Amino acid sequence: KEHKSMVDALNKGDEVLTAGGIIGKITDLSDQYVTLQITTVENKPVEISIQRSAVQTLLPKGTIKSI
Repeated sequence: KEHKSMVDALNKGDEVLTAGGIIGKITDLSDQYVTLQITTVENKPVEISIQRSAVQTLLPKGTIKSI
């Protein structure tokens, strides 16, 4: 139940860890999928789409910059 409520409460700009170990920032959301920006190459964002249920953990803001 905790995981479902966390996944339902996701917003743009949240930093998350996926079940596959990928860390990224949410740039877009739909009912079933989340788009994550995982890095930037030549000033262009690199984004992937994952299922909402694959989001494992909501990270504190600023976690990505500290890595």
